[in-house]
Amino acid sequence: MGKDTFLLLFVLGAGALATWVAMRLPRLAPPSMGWAWGHLVAAMVVGGLLGPVLHAVPGLPSAVSLYAALFGIALPALTYMLLAGMWLVQLAVGERLAPRR
Repeated sequence: MGKDTFLLLFVLGAGALATWVAMRLPRLAPPSMGWAWGHLVAAMVVGGLLGPVLHAVPGLPSAVSLYAALFGIALPALTYMLLAGMWLVQLAVGERLAPRR
C-alpha cells in the first residue's frame, strides 16, 4: 500500500469515527454556536501543534513509534478536528432550520 492510499484511508477512518461519535453520542455536541466555534478554534490549535508533536516522537523511524504516533496522536487529533466541524455544521443547519419568531 502506498503512502497516498494509506493517507486517504486514514482520513476516511477518522471521518468515520467522527461521524459515529456525532451520531451515537449527541449529548457531547456543544449546546450553542459559541461553544461550537470554541471547539473549532481548539481543533485548529491541535492541528497546528500536530506536526511538531509528531516530529518530537522519539525514535520515529522505527515501526512501533510510527504506529504509536499515527494511532495514538494523529488519529484522535484528526478525529476531533473533523468532529468539531461536524458539530458546527449541525448547529448551523439546526439554527437555520428553526422557525424565526
